[in-house]
Formats: sequence, C-alpha cells, structure tokens
Amino acid sequence: MIPSDIRLYTWVDVEEVLLRSQEQEQWPKDLVWARGYWDELVLGIRPGTQSSIKTWLQEVYEPRFQDNGQQGNDCIILESAEGNQRTLPIILEETEEEPPTPKLIPNLARPTVIWQRTEKLQAPDIFPDDLPPVLAFHSFKGGVGRTTHALALAQALINAKQKVLLIDGDLEAPGISWLLESRLPYPPICFADIIALIHGDPSPDAEQTIDLATQKLQNALVDGIYILPSFRVNSRLIGLAIKPEHLIKGHKNPFILTDSLARLGKALGVNVVLVDLRAGLSELAAGLILDPRVYRIFVSTLSGQSITGTARLLELIAKLAPSTRDEDPSPALIFTKVPPDERAKSLVIESEQTLLEAIQPLLGEDSEA
Repeated sequence: MIPSDIRLYTWVDVEEVLLRSQEQEQWPKDLVWARGYWDELVLGIRPGTQSSIKTWLQEVYEPRFQDNGQQGNDCIILESAEGNQRTLPIILEETEEEPPTPKLIPNLARPTVIWQRTEKLQAPDIFPDDLPPVLAFHSFKGGVGRTTHALALAQALINAKQKVLLIDGDLEAPGISWLLESRLPYPPICFADIIALIHGDPSPDAEQTIDLATQKLQNALVDGIYILPSFRVNSRLIGLAIKPEHLIKGHKNPFILTDSLARLGKALGVNVVLVDLRAGLSELAAGLILDPRVYRIFVSTLSGQSITGTARLLELIAKLAPSTRDEDPSPALIFTKVPPDERAKSLVIESEQTLLEAIQPLLGEDSEA
C-alpha cells in the first residue's frame, strides 16, 4: 500500500515508495536493486522470480500497479489530469549481481541505484589518537544562537589554555566572518579556498592543501584563535565554484573534508577544531553532521517550529549516520533563549523529552540518552 503522504506524480515519488519499503525491511530477497529514471523504473531481480516480484509490486503500489502479463508492458499509474492518463513503465531485468558492501556517504541526496541491504552501513575509519577532535555546531533554524555559542566555546577553550581552529562553515550566511571582519580584514585563506584546494589536490590525503593552509593560517591568529572565515571577501558570497558536496561525490574518500580539517588542526598544533555550520537540511552542512566521528552539537530555542524541526533533523541523522561505535561521540543539545521564569520549566522539560526521544536511535541500539 502506498503511504498516505506520497502522491505518485513522477519517478521520484515511485522511488520514494521503494525507499520506504527498504527502510521498513520489506524488500523481497529476490529484488537486488532499483534504478529510477524520468521515463521508466528498472528493477534488477533474480532469474525466474518475475511472478513473485510482480505480486510484491501489486501489494506495495496498490491500486496503481498495472500488470500486463506476458506482454511486458507493466507500469505504475501516475497522478494524471482527467482524460490524460500518465504511466511509468516498469522493466524487470534479471541479474546475478550481488549487492556491494553498503558504505556511509555523508550527503542527503538519494542514491542513483537503490541496492538491497544485506548488512549495516560501513562507517568511516576511527580518527587516530593524535588528531584533535572536530566539533560542529548546527541548528535546524537560523537565529537561535548557534554562532554565539560556537564563539563562546572557542573563547572558553582559549581561557582554559587550549588552542583552537575556528572555522566559519556557513557558506550562505557567514556569521563569524562578519563579526570578525574588522579584526581580520584581509584573511590569507578561507574555507572556500580549502574546499577548492582539496578538490584539485593530487596528493592522496590532501597533504599539499594542508601544508599550504598551515602556512597561511599563521597570519590569521586572533586572540589566540586561528580563524578560517567562509570567504576572503564577504561581498563575494555567490562565488562558490566548488561546494562541499563536490568533495563528497568526487573524491575516493567521501569523508575527505572532515579528515582534512582534523589533520589541519594537528598541523597547527590546536587542541580543538570548531566549525559553525549552515543551518537547516543542507548539503553545505551534511559532510560534517553525517560523520559519526564528529562531535555534533545541535542548538535550538523552545519554539515549536525549532523543536519539531530539530527532532526531525535528529531522526534523519539517526537513520543515516548514528553513533554506534564506542569511539563515536554522542551528540549534544543546547537550548537557548530560555525565559527566566517558572512557567518555562515545563516547556523545557517537554522540549527536552521530545529531543531525547528523537536522539535515542542516533546513539545506537544499546545506548541510553
């Protein structure tokens, strides 16, 4: 049965039904892979299983699946205007392929090919002990105090005699870059530079980029904090030729951005790498919030929209990149703009409970929030 919130307008919606079925572990064992196109849906199935697969499709897409028997013109009826029926043809392709080992990829885009899942996602290698931790501040909404708390933590670490690399990772509305523009009017290098350099770095682990950035950042020390702004000139916010998702999709190591930032921190001799990310569900932030090795810090006010959005965000991350290993840090939550009166206590407790319920799957099956 098609989920009630899905309308079959295009192949995207048809594929969403398959993704939901996979998440609920309802794929038949003889369905190996699925690949959607604008004009057809191709399913890779085991030889001799057409009949059982069609029966399953009938159940999943009821009442939209149309079985045309041996004619081979099976299709799914799409949402259509009266008198102009639209369909998506289904091609059943027999295959002996085996599903590859599923690997965690830190992006929000749906896969080109949906493979049958035979085991858990393979997480990235644990950081070596000599690399500094990477902390990423994120929020579902802007204006909740995320950047303020990132700056406050950076200052607290400096007060505690720690060394910090502070990165403005908000490539659409950079806050740290604007706040510190008067202190660092001509930054020698920026986060956008780092991304572009890694993208074209011929060395396996972006060693050339890290060497260059380490040298340049010696001239970007403000009050004991190495500052890496989003851009070298704040007026050029639209000049982002290479984006974080280009690294994730184009590099052999989809976690090259996180790895490079940690190694840059080591080269600078800092104790902590602190990143202020873009708010919302954005590919600009996905590379770090979907890396279970990162200390993910989520900031929210007590407003209903902020709490509900943060809960949905945590549920998505729990599905895509949970902290399942002992070495993976647990996520943290920060409530901001809390009214200093007794009436706010119940709201805080209610909001906390909502987010703790959402965050529990992110911690893995055997963890407690």
